[in-house]
Order: sequence, then structure tokens, then C-alpha cells
Amino acid sequence: MLALALSLSTVTLSATPAQASDAYNSITSASASNVDWMSRVADGTSLSWLSVPGTHDSLALCGERDPKTGKCGGIATSITQTQENHGFSAQTLTTQFRAGIRALDIRVRVDKGDEGLKFTIHHGAAYQYANFTDVLNATRDFLRDEPGETVLLHLKAECDGGTFGCEDADGYRTDEWRKKVFDSYLDGRSYTGDGDESTKATAWRDLFWGPSVTGRGQAGQVPSLGEVRGKVVLMGYRATKGGIYDGYGIKQPYPAGGSNEEYVQDAYEVDTISDIVGKWEKVRAHLRKTNGTWDSSRPGEKEYPYKPGALYINYTSGTGGGAHPYTVAGGTPTATGVNSFLRQCLQGENDRCPEFHADRGDKFGGRSGLDRMGVVMMDFPGGKLIDDIIGRNETGGSTRKVMVVGDSMSQGHEGDYTWRYRLWQWFRDQRIAVDFVGPYSGTKPQETPSAPQPPRLQGEPEPAAGPPRTSGAYAKDAQDFDSDHFAVWGRQAAQDKSLIKEQVAKYQPDLLLVGLGFNDMGWFVSDAGGTLDSMKKLVDEARAAKPNLKFAVANVPQRAKIGGRDDLITKTTAYNKALAEAIPGWHSSSSPVKLVDWAGAYDCAPASCPAAYDGLHPNAVGEYQIAGAFGSTLHKEFGLGTSAPSVPTTGPARTAGTPGNVKATSADSGIVVTWDQVFGAYGYEVRSRLAGLPDWSTARSIGNRFDTTWVADGQKWEYQVRADGGATDSAWSSTVSATARPKTAAGPVGIVTRPTATGIDFAWGTPTGPYTDSIDRYGVIAYDRDTPGAFVETVGTRNKALHFDGLKPGHRYTLAVQTWNRAGGGLPALGRPVVVGAGTPPAPTGLKVVSTDATTVQLSWKGSAQAAGYRVWIRNINNGSQSAADESVISETNHGIAFLVPGTWNYEFCMTAVNGALESGKSNCVVAPRPAGS
Repeated sequence: MLALALSLSTVTLSATPAQASDAYNSITSASASNVDWMSRVADGTSLSWLSVPGTHDSLALCGERDPKTGKCGGIATSITQTQENHGFSAQTLTTQFRAGIRALDIRVRVDKGDEGLKFTIHHGAAYQYANFTDVLNATRDFLRDEPGETVLLHLKAECDGGTFGCEDADGYRTDEWRKKVFDSYLDGRSYTGDGDESTKATAWRDLFWGPSVTGRGQAGQVPSLGEVRGKVVLMGYRATKGGIYDGYGIKQPYPAGGSNEEYVQDAYEVDTISDIVGKWEKVRAHLRKTNGTWDSSRPGEKEYPYKPGALYINYTSGTGGGAHPYTVAGGTPTATGVNSFLRQCLQGENDRCPEFHADRGDKFGGRSGLDRMGVVMMDFPGGKLIDDIIGRNETGGSTRKVMVVGDSMSQGHEGDYTWRYRLWQWFRDQRIAVDFVGPYSGTKPQETPSAPQPPRLQGEPEPAAGPPRTSGAYAKDAQDFDSDHFAVWGRQAAQDKSLIKEQVAKYQPDLLLVGLGFNDMGWFVSDAGGTLDSMKKLVDEARAAKPNLKFAVANVPQRAKIGGRDDLITKTTAYNKALAEAIPGWHSSSSPVKLVDWAGAYDCAPASCPAAYDGLHPNAVGEYQIAGAFGSTLHKEFGLGTSAPSVPTTGPARTAGTPGNVKATSADSGIVVTWDQVFGAYGYEVRSRLAGLPDWSTARSIGNRFDTTWVADGQKWEYQVRADGGATDSAWSSTVSATARPKTAAGPVGIVTRPTATGIDFAWGTPTGPYTDSIDRYGVIAYDRDTPGAFVETVGTRNKALHFDGLKPGHRYTLAVQTWNRAGGGLPALGRPVVVGAGTPPAPTGLKVVSTDATTVQLSWKGSAQAAGYRVWIRNINNGSQSAADESVISETNHGIAFLVPGTWNYEFCMTAVNGALESGKSNCVVAPRPAGS
């Protein structure tokens, strides 16, 4: 950047420096109130919304210093100096800070001296009589005195080894060393210059906003002012040739490996005085870009999108062979300097910047008004210009604290954006200072699976519930955002009504966004009336902690129909109607309560649910719809924002990679299949088959492990796995296989089941055979065949008898008992099914037999509701044998029997009905007719 790029003997000197003015070279005339101007801006204000005065080459004070006088002099200074000199060793920064400067541009050289490797401050070849420790000390001291402020830092490795530039110390002219030296300041180590040897030094990491100096990746979000008060925010760390170092700064304005030209204007070449106006127009154009304004008469400048979440940096500085820094900034008697142009623009003088005024011409488009200036990096700023920039900031406002209270729909799953993220974007785009609060910050992570666990013993208390799982990440391309919340997978209003008071008291939200109720009705916790009572209690308890709390309470969306759950549709409809009628009665002027029509905005119904990835939980479009519902209420009912959120019809595609490292391993329990987690997968499908069979059986796994436990010794099983990405699944993995060598024990024999009024009595004999010596317990299994989607219930016992209670009278239950030894659970042994609450069933009637071929018959009969199943009795009518039946129980009222040799007409068939150990007498008996001619 230096004009030193030309030989001093041939350089054409620009005009003598202009006189100090309100816009130029008068930093000490800035308002005294600027010393803490940020403290008057709301915490939730994004740095991207601010107008921040800064200095370019903040410590470029001198070209050379006279050792006798200590003052700068000579032609080099006129070329090199960019700022008023208020003291070397970074003392000038204190003057800048007190004048309101909050953005620094520091250029460093790697120096090897007596104290080892350090950064010295340079402007090209010219040393500026300060080092980086001076910068850190001056900045720390200011922030200690003014903890409500923050300082934005642009750091650049200055020494590129050019003809008139500087060079880093010999042996340390690499990007690796430039980064290591910066890290040494952060971590409190001083490299001696002997390899990686170091000594202890002052650690400065705590002075910085942590996400901007990780050394591993860049910050993905422009922070809010409240997050960084009292800290230095590293905006970017640039390499000598203009590259951007990864691991430092904010990704949006300074993307590592990319270009920052979209957000940073630093066109510094101003060859002559007559080119100053061209530099001003670049500054002005960047102001238009910052504010989403454009000049349609200029090529390439049409329809700049307004990006309120983006941080813009605008350099007003320039230099060249015939226009030195002081000339570009201050102008001459016949040429206006950039600083004066800028002040006239802000003051509306001389018809500067008409695009930002209400009566602008037709050639200007986009937004009108200069709402923000971004970070303005200036040479020789005048005090009143600094005042004008600072005066663009909104002060005296407050940050709204928002708490989202909800269940899985609000917490989200690993890899989701979540509707909370979309609402946060709306707040940001509307420039509403907001602070999301709550005890959690993440989505639900993928399950960490383990081996199947033995059933809990009957009467044994349930283990204490662990803390909610909230460590899941968001979509990979989502910005870092204010993600605090109080939403937990599976949470009910019936639970949160007892928890909300503590959370409101702790976090003191101004606004509660509530989305609860589905789990109350979906999991049979309560009906519509009970859910409404829980919601009212939640509102009352929250108000008890903060009487002026505002509420946006959502109704409950319908979901894709679940078989057998017509009651959920009815309950949801009834609840939503009751909630809409009740909310006006809950409302008060000091604590308003408004309805959010989640159900109306969310494209999901029993017939179809395009807004969800699984019939309930939102996909990318559904997240926008929910955010739109809440944002619409916040806009219409609470007056927030200039418009409600827009809701797109499409969203980002979600893809899930094919699971890798799939392994099948023989284990004592059977076979264990494992694979690497796929980020963002909602779960996995595992298909398996006995080797040699053509058809696969598919099961679902919520984590990256699948256990096949009910297997026989010597069976070889094959497996494939794919990831569930919501709308799309991954490809199947390659096939893996393993041979089972289980060491589990067989199930017990002699199982007897008997119905009771509300349960079942079980008894069984002692198991025999291999591995029975380490049996620890038995698992008694009951499955309700008459409840669609019912779960298998298992109760553990160490006895050989158990009463299984709390079941549904009139329902049929499939029953079994398995053994659990040190290897795991064995193959269950079936007991006879039972109809709870029923007695001995009547005998079947109307038995009929049809021969489908010479050795196969099809039986059908009329059963009864008291029968849990049926047994078929068979007798050969030619040999005098007795009718016999095995323990196979048939659940339907028809049954086929094959391999009846020498022919079906030689056999008699009868049926009995069973209800556990209770069994009817025989039905009518039938013989298949003998075919003619046989």
C-alpha cells in the first residue's frame, strides 16, 4: 500500500497537508461522551448493525524518528503516516479509544530479538516504534476502564519481502510461523528462536472473544455486542499476499481460502489528487451495498441484497505516487478529501448521497436511509466525523430476552436447522435486539447404543432420569446463532408446568414462546381438557416468577395418521378450539397472551404431512412454516419487525451419506453389527437375512449398532445398513456377515399362563441345557395384539412365577418367557396367549374343511371374543389312534395343514379354544371328503 513502492528520489510530492477540520486530523475534538458509546447500545445488537469508527494502519505514525528529538521527520513520514501521533509504544491507541475509535488495523512483523520471537508494528519498511504487546496492553487497559465497550481488530502480516517492504526475521518468513507467533501471545509462551523451544509469558487469550481465535476454525457468526463486551474481536488475520488465515477471525467478512471483496472495500490505489473523487465513490458504493441500496445507472450495481447479518468493512484510506495518505483523507484547497466527502454525505450537505434520502431520484433502488455504516477504517479522522459515525447507532433501547419452551418439534434433531434458527434469522433481519435464553443450547444428538439390557425386576424402581440430551449440533451450513432454549424431546405441558417457574426466575425472559401439548395427548397423559389445564398452570407459574411476562402460546399441529389413533385427531381438534377460546381470558395488559396458529401454518394433516420428515417433525420447509407462525404473531400482536417472516416453498436439501466401516461380529449374545455414525441421520435401517435366502428382513435402529440376539448356533447372517436422511435414504452399504455362536440359555419349559381380571399369572419350570448355570433372571414378555403400534412390555423376575398386572381387559396378549444369563437374553419360549379378564372360552363352532389338493386342507371355524387362540386336533381315522394336538396356538379362525399322507380323507380334524391354561371342549369334528375314484 505504501507510496514507498516508488523510489524516494523520484516520487512526486502531493500538496502540503490540509488544515485540520471537523472531518480531518482533529481526533481530540471528538465528543467526550464517545469514550463509552457502546455501553449505551443494547446487548442484543449484532455488531453487523453498528456504525463503527476505526483507523486504517492504526499505529502508522512515522517514517523515521530523529533520535535526538524523538520526533518524526523526513519525506518518509509524509508517505508512511496515516494517523495523528499521540505517543509511541501504542499510546496513540488510548487517544483513539477515548475519541470513540473501536476498530484497529494492526500490521505486524515477526522479529527475533533478545526476548525471542515477537511482533513489531510496521507500515511497510517503516517500524512504528511499538510492538504487539504495547497494543495488547493499551487495549486491555481501556477495556478494563470501559467494560461495556469492545474493540474490533484486523491483523495483517505486513512483511512480504518486497523491494520497499519489510522482511520477517530470517528463518521465520512462513505463514506457519506467523500464526505460531500470534498463538504464542494467546497462550502465554514466548518462542526463544531455537526451534519450538519457548518460555512462559503473559497469556492474552482471555482478552479476545474466544470463537475468533480458536486456531482451528473461524467464527461462523457475527456476535452480538452483549457477547463481546470487554473483549477484542479478531475480525480477520491476513497473510502477506492478501490471503486469509484459517482458524482466526469471522468467516463471513474474512473467509479463509476465499475472497473478502464482497464485504471489505479496500481499494487503496489513488495515483493523483484528481483520483480522490474516484476513491470516494468506492466508499459510497460500499455504503450502498452495506444498506441494500443500489444505483441502477452504474454497471454491475443493480439490486444489492440487504444482508443485515453481514459485517461490512469500508476503508476510506488511499495513497499513491501523487496523493499521499494525508492528501486523500484531507484533500487540498482545490480538491475535497474523502473524509470531508463522507461527512457531507452523513450531514446531507452539497447533495451528497441522495440515495439515502427520501426524495432520491428514480435511478436509485432498494432500501432508502443510511441505517448503518459498518466498520469505517479511516486515515486522520476528524473528531466530528467520528461523532457523526457513532451517532448513527441506536442507543437507549433494550434487548428482548426470549425463551422457547417446547418439545422435540422445538429442540430439533442433530443436523436440523430448527425453527428457532429461522426465527433468529428473522429477528436479525428485522434488526431486533434479541437474546435467546434457557438452560440448553443444542439439538438432540444421535443415540449412543449399547448391548440389550436385562429387564428391570418387578418392583424395582425405575432408574433416575438423566439430564436431557441436548448436545446435538445444527445443520452444517447453519451459522452459529444464539441457540439457548428450554425445549426437550418428549416434553409435556404436564411436566413443564412444574418446571417453568424456576426457569423464568433464573433467566428472566421478556417473552415466552410456548409449543407444547402434543405429547400430553399423544402419549395418553391427558385429554384435551387436561392439556388445557396444564397450559393454564404453566402460564400462571411463569407469571408467578415474572408478573409482566409476555406469552406467545401455540396450538398443536395435527400429524400424519397413526393406525388406531383416531382419538389423537379428535383430541387435537378439541384442544385447539378450547385454547383459542381460553387465551383471551388469560390475557392482561401487563402480561399479554397471544395465540400462535401453529396448526394452521404447518402443512401437516392426518391424510398427508409434506412439512415433516416422519409424519410429525419438521423438515426444512416445515421449520420455516413454524417460524412463520410465531413470527406472524410477534409482528401482528406484539408489533415486532416491519414485516412477518417470509415462508419459502422449498428448503435446503438434506442428504445422508452411506454408513461406512460396517462390521458384523459374532458375540456371546448372538451377532453385533456396528458402523460409523452419519452426521444428521435420523436413524438407520438394517436389513438382514440368513445366508442363502433371497429375501431380506428390515428393521430400524436409532443408533449405530444392531443386535441379533435370537439366533441358533451355526447360523450365518448377512447385513446391510443405510442412513435415514428424512426425505431421502442413503444407498445401502456393502454386505457384511457373521456366524452366530451364542452362549445364551434356552427358554424355560412348562410355561403356564392364566388370565385374571386385569392381568396374567405366569409360572414355568426350570430351564435345562447349556449355559443355564449363569441364569440371572427371567424376562416375562407381553404384547397387546389388539392395540396398533403397542410396545412389547417386559418385566424381570428371579422367581419362576410372576403376576403381570395393569393390562387391558378384553385384549388378547401374546406371551413368552426368556432367560437372561451373563451372555444376554436367550430365545423366548412361548406361553399360551391370554384374553385378560375372560374365562374359559366356548368351543369353536361351524368347523369346515376343504381339500386344496390331495395332501392339503384348509380349516375354518367360528371363534369367540373369549378365545386368545385355537388348537387343532388331528386323528388318523384308519389306525384307531386318538385325536392329538401340539402346543401350537393359532390366532386366526382359519388354518391350513399340509403333508397329510396318504391323503386328506384319512384324517379327522377338531378344534379347541384356549385362554392361557383354560381350554374349551372340542368343536364339531370333520373329515375331508374322499375324492371320487380314490
